[in-house]
Amino acid sequence: MTVDRLPDSTADRPLAAFIAAAQGGLPAVQDVDEPDTGYRVIARLSRHLAAMWRTVYPQAASQAGADGQLRTMCLSRGREVEWTLRLFQCQLSGEVSAVGRSATSVLTLLAQRLDSYRSAERALVIWLEDQLAAEGREKLAGKYRRALTHAPTRPHPRCPRSGPLCHAGFWLHGRWDRVLDTMDSRPGVGYDFPAPSSNGSPGPAPGRQS
Repeated sequence: MTVDRLPDSTADRPLAAFIAAAQGGLPAVQDVDEPDTGYRVIARLSRHLAAMWRTVYPQAASQAGADGQLRTMCLSRGREVEWTLRLFQCQLSGEVSAVGRSATSVLTLLAQRLDSYRSAERALVIWLEDQLAAEGREKLAGKYRRALTHAPTRPHPRCPRSGPLCHAGFWLHGRWDRVLDTMDSRPGVGYDFPAPSSNGSPGPAPGRQS
């Protein structure tokens, strides 16, 4: 399988369709020119990556004849995206560690790594949905959707991606990020961050989770 393969149709690919809807509306990374937009991009991408690690990659690993090389590629490239999102966040918040990097160089690096990751992710999602029956595809899409509503809104590249600490980290980071979003008054993230509806189209923002 090549990482450039695209689905013939999204009609029978609910996960691919939902991911596209969840990521739809994001401006091109190179076009980010305001902090509010930058924080919105960070939140949307961070939630997606965390939801993928929480639901899709474990499912891919459990499949007979799993394409381990492609999954490993996704995990590696996804981690690179998270580190770059972390650098971008540090730059937006004025942290000393990012002072020496220009905004243009960080956004260029993020765009390159994001494009590389997305091509691998697309191929893995297509492959995985090909392995599942219709009921399994719908179930996986539902798991991703639910994970997205609780996922962290900030990058956590050091968070474990396997084992029991993976689940604990997902939950703790998700709750704490929303506390920080409220304290920092980040627009368009936290509890006000829009989530797609169950039919794959963008829907209203979810209510505050208990």
